Amino acid sequence: MFSDFNIKFWLTIGMTVISIYIKAQDPYIFSNDPFSGISAVGISPTQSYLNSNRYDVHLFSESAFIQNRYGYISKSSLIGLTSAEIKESDIENNITGENTKQIWDYFNDETTGYHFSNEIMGPSASLNFEIAEKGFSVGLFSKLRTQSSIIEVDNYMKYTNQEIIEPVLYTLNPFDANFMNWTEVGLNIATEILPNSYYAWIAGLNVKYLMGNDAFYVKNHDVASMRREDEEITLEDGDLATQKNLFVSDFDVEVGYATSYNFENDAYEYQSMGKGIGFDVGLAFVDYGDHDSGYDLKISANILDVGVVNFDGFVHSYIGENFQYTNNPNLEDVEFESPEQYAQIISNELYGNPNQSLVSNEFKIGLPTSLHFNASKRMGENNYINLDVMQRFPIFENSLKRSNIVTASYIMSQHKFSYGASLSAYEYEIFRVGAFLRYGPLIIGSENALPFIVPHGKLKGADFYIGFKIYPMRNRDMERRSREKCWCD
Repeated sequence: MFSDFNIKFWLTIGMTVISIYIKAQDPYIFSNDPFSGISAVGISPTQSYLNSNRYDVHLFSESAFIQNRYGYISKSSLIGLTSAEIKESDIENNITGENTKQIWDYFNDETTGYHFSNEIMGPSASLNFEIAEKGFSVGLFSKLRTQSSIIEVDNYMKYTNQEIIEPVLYTLNPFDANFMNWTEVGLNIATEILPNSYYAWIAGLNVKYLMGNDAFYVKNHDVASMRREDEEITLEDGDLATQKNLFVSDFDVEVGYATSYNFENDAYEYQSMGKGIGFDVGLAFVDYGDHDSGYDLKISANILDVGVVNFDGFVHSYIGENFQYTNNPNLEDVEFESPEQYAQIISNELYGNPNQSLVSNEFKIGLPTSLHFNASKRMGENNYINLDVMQRFPIFENSLKRSNIVTASYIMSQHKFSYGASLSAYEYEIFRVGAFLRYGPLIIGSENALPFIVPHGKLKGADFYIGFKIYPMRNRDMERRSREKCWCD
């Protein structure tokens, strides 16, 4: 029913008090594997050139990560959840995550936020070759990506979570949230520049065609006032009761959306709802030292996801006072048919006209632009220590926002297999332990591995990465390098 959908969708989504916090993590450990090749060009566009294999074929990979700052499951591991019966906290009966295991309970900080992302990389390939004694790497890649984010928003839901009555007045500060599901088809080119330099300087570029499948954004431009009014009502049996009515005032909210979902046929139809162009650029400094294979030191700087998608959809503007969003008789018992029907109902409630809120049929969503720094140092035969820093750098209208992270990792990499471990800090403060293994065509890893097997007092996140690729089983000893030291006269 519409009345049930109203609070859960527009208060939880439209007002961005999101009940779950999910994010996919880039596989930083694997991206430092010298044989990662085309699989890692989304993080470092020069990585394909550093691959000693002449060709590299990526079949499939899936990267997924959950990090929940709003709610948690108490005293559990992910493996333990396979046979668990999760129950929600019951404050009235003193059943909470603090005193009972396998309970869904809540963090009730003053503010909350979330990131959500998922990446499926499909068939992709690269080829290393020479033209006139100059080395090149050229590749094609395909991805299906999903991201959404709110950096920080007032946590109005904390009252409901704790079964505490809302205050008479509450101030909701400005915020923005967005979501995009899109397809990428990209061209990767990398080559060595400054050929007379004592060291190797490698430039890489990804050019990406973007097809937007679904998008949503909401902006609260001004400080809004949440207000509670108590109303005395008569129940069916004649008894009197107090009903809590919630209102929002002084709001200036803009909402835009486009979707491939066909609400009339109740089916998702994969199609283009928007188009755009994006690119990634990277520059790497490499000191090969006296080694026949691998390198002694590698430092790279990259700017990722510069681009925007132009969508055909709907943009609504809601400016008003005294909008009652609970126990509103005009919103009760209405069957939900589509987002546009819902938007028109809100418009009619505010303006007396179902079409007045519609202000445009076009909007833009910016890619999650970020800066990536990487340093990798050889510590012994096939052994490397690595540092990765990812800093979000949104520059476009309605830009998605990647999570900030710093990762220190160790990797032992040989031609047919490699393994490694990492310590990372999400948003530079939440520490996690990860691990990685590549054996033949299989790649598996996690930037947050402990929650799989170690029970956590407050289980709020986990991460995994799995992929398959094809590459030559015979090592090519870097014979294409023109950067060997020469002590000629």
